[in-house]
Amino acid sequence: RRHGGPTRETSASHMPSPPSPDASGSAFLDWASSAGVATSAAFLVEPTATEGFGAVAGERVSVGDILVTVPRASALAVFSLEEEMRQTTTSLAQSHALAYAACRVAAAPRGREPWVALWPATPEGTWGVEGDSWRAFDGDAFRELRRLHEEGEAAARAAHEKLPPDISWERFKLGVSIVTSRAADLVVSGERQPVLLPVIDLCNHRRGGEHNCAIVFEDDHFVLRCERPIQAGEPLTISYGSKENAELLYGYGFALRSNPSDAAPAYRAGLRRIHPSTPPCTN
Repeated sequence: RRHGGPTRETSASHMPSPPSPDASGSAFLDWASSAGVATSAAFLVEPTATEGFGAVAGERVSVGDILVTVPRASALAVFSLEEEMRQTTTSLAQSHALAYAACRVAAAPRGREPWVALWPATPEGTWGVEGDSWRAFDGDAFRELRRLHEEGEAAARAAHEKLPPDISWERFKLGVSIVTSRAADLVVSGERQPVLLPVIDLCNHRRGGEHNCAIVFEDDHFVLRCERPIQAGEPLTISYGSKENAELLYGYGFALRSNPSDAAPAYRAGLRRIHPSTPPCTN
C-alpha cells in the first residue's frame, strides 16, 4: 500500500484522499494494457462501499491464479531510472531516490498520466499533518508515531538538500508520501527495494494471514497471484507486512481497529480531531 499502498480497508481508520478521476476504472485499465500490464478478467477496478477506489474480484478466483502481470519496464524503481536521475540520486537511500523520481514523473508523466492521476494529490499519513494539527497526537499513545515521523522527516530533509533547487521541500515531501503509501517492498534480482507498480498498487491491505493475494517477481515480471479462494465482489488484498498502528498511520494514514497490542481507539480519536468527517469505528 496501499503499499503501498494506497489503501482503504474495512478494518482501518484513515485520512481521506480525493476520489478517483475515473470511477469505472476502465480507462485506467486500458492505459495499463497499452503499457504492457496484463490483467485477468477477474481483476476489476471500481469504487467500493467501505474502502474507496480499489481492486475487486469480478469473478471467483482460485489459489495460484495470476491476476496481474507487470513487466519490469513498466514499474517505477531505482533500477528503472534514467541516467541523469541515477547520477542525481547515487548518494540517496533508495526510498528517497524513488521519491525524487516520483516528483519528476508527476511533473512530466510522459504517457503515464492515467496512473499518475491516481497518486495522492496531497501527502498521506503524518506527512500531511502540520503545525497545530500535531496537538491531536499529544500523549504517550502517540510517542512512537511522533518518533517515526521526526526521524523520517529528518532523513528526508537531509536527502532534499542534495536535490536540484527546482524540487521544493513540499514537492519532495509529497514524493516521499507517494513512496511510503504506494510502493511495494520487494526483492528484485537479489536486492530488496521499493517499487511503484501500476495496477497492483490498487490492492488494499490486510494483516498477514488475512490477505488473499501476494506479489512475486519472476521471469522479469511482477506478478499478483491468488493465495486463497476469492469470491466475486471480494476486495483483492495484499499484506504490507506486520506493522504497528504507529507505522501504518505514519506511512499510510490509517490505523487497524483490531491490530493486536495497539491503541487503535486512541489513534482514531486523533484522526477525528483532525478530520471530523472520519466515520465512527465499528468492531
